[in-house]
Amino acid sequence: MTKIRTFRWICLFVIFMALILISETGAAGNIYVSPGGSIQAAVDKASSGDTILVKPGEYKESVQINEDNLTIISDSKNPDNTVIIGENKENNAFNVIAHDVTISGFSIVNSKCGIYLNGAQNCFISDNDISENYIGICLSKSDNNTLSNNIVYSNIDCGIKSFASAGNAIYNNCFNNTNNARENEFNVWNRTAGNYWSDYAGQDKDGDGIGDMAYIINHRTNSTDYRPLMNFTPELTALPEAIFTSDVTVGYAPLTVEFIDFSENASSLMWDLGNLKTSDSSDFLHTFFNEGNYRVTLNATNENGSDSTYVTINVLKAPGPSDPILPAAKISANVTSGYVPLTVHFVDFSENEDSLSWSFGDGKKSCCPDPRHTFCCPGNYTVSLTAKNKNGSSSTCVVVTVLKPAIQPSAVLPVAKFSASTTRGSVPLTVEFVDISENVTSRLWDFGDGNQSAEKSPEHTYTSPGNYTVGLTVGNENGNDSKEIMNLIQVEATDSTGNA
Repeated sequence: MTKIRTFRWICLFVIFMALILISETGAAGNIYVSPGGSIQAAVDKASSGDTILVKPGEYKESVQINEDNLTIISDSKNPDNTVIIGENKENNAFNVIAHDVTISGFSIVNSKCGIYLNGAQNCFISDNDISENYIGICLSKSDNNTLSNNIVYSNIDCGIKSFASAGNAIYNNCFNNTNNARENEFNVWNRTAGNYWSDYAGQDKDGDGIGDMAYIINHRTNSTDYRPLMNFTPELTALPEAIFTSDVTVGYAPLTVEFIDFSENASSLMWDLGNLKTSDSSDFLHTFFNEGNYRVTLNATNENGSDSTYVTINVLKAPGPSDPILPAAKISANVTSGYVPLTVHFVDFSENEDSLSWSFGDGKKSCCPDPRHTFCCPGNYTVSLTAKNKNGSSSTCVVVTVLKPAIQPSAVLPVAKFSASTTRGSVPLTVEFVDISENVTSRLWDFGDGNQSAEKSPEHTYTSPGNYTVGLTVGNENGNDSKEIMNLIQVEATDSTGNA
């Protein structure tokens, strides 16, 4: 019996310690760095699993990374506008002494080593332009890392240098340096394709873009690129983007919230609901029974990296008879996805509000209760509604997905063309318009005087003097086209004798 009690106490202690560890583990989040800010400060602040997004600009610093499982990427995904300039030629721009670190989307210049992996494992280095350093990329006692899609050029000593490092996958990079590569242990230099080497002397007789003979990196270690590229074309790395909505962000306990995932390029999802609960579902309902502020975080991952975003759910104590009543923002949309241009009718269902404020995610706003809004460009737009009264505010949002026009390359588009029997005369002036458009199934004329017609070749009489702009809009199942001629019809007044 004593042994059983002891075992139970041990189990309870283990569970207690596990709960402490869970409570002390923060949810993965995003940390943004803007020009004038410090990437190093963001790294020092970050915890394992966080993503540091660096806004376009120039950053002169040397970044030391000693925290495992960090993702450091340019927010624009474009190396041309996010530049890391080393503090001097004696320091490395990125010095990585941690595992599972991702560095992607930067131009890296003017340092000792652009990226230095020192005892690092399972890191992912991709989509960087690395130039004018002493060494472009250096690996020291670093194994099982992946280097892909980097352009490494004009570095003084060599493009990539690896010593006491093995099992690294180095493929689909461009090396254009006086000395391109040095290494003293075996690494893998190709997968389905190898790398582009500026000093490769082989030929491509079969025209498949792969050199006919291998490129030797080190005879002694048998490190060889068996599929050297004749030309370099960067591959687009599909990074995940975490996006979700919640139908409410504030309310009284017990508060049931619906979460809907709209993430892109994600192979897996993990939600942290801020109350020791997690979920890997895409869409679900969750009830918060106790009052408090809950930070709900969604982490989206794929083989190239991770991204996270969060929203704070404010759960209030159920009001008593004399407690102030807060607003509750609620919205509905007649459609949440479609092709550009997409017009969406939003309807407000909020409660206890005195005023409303809409933000459509494209810079446009409205205070109407039931606005209609047209999205003119493809993309994902987070539409938010904030409801306010004298006691506080409440917000909710929905994501509208606007797609590119669904036109196949072979689709036949309409072409609007028309002519007029006359363009000038005295009032009343009768004009016959002739539709000579191509590939048309529907049409609409605008005569410029407030009158319209859907006939193919209508006849129209102008009864007032003036200059009239005539337009024709035609369409078929693949799209629309319009033609408008300014001041095409000139109608002149007449005197009492009937002369113009």
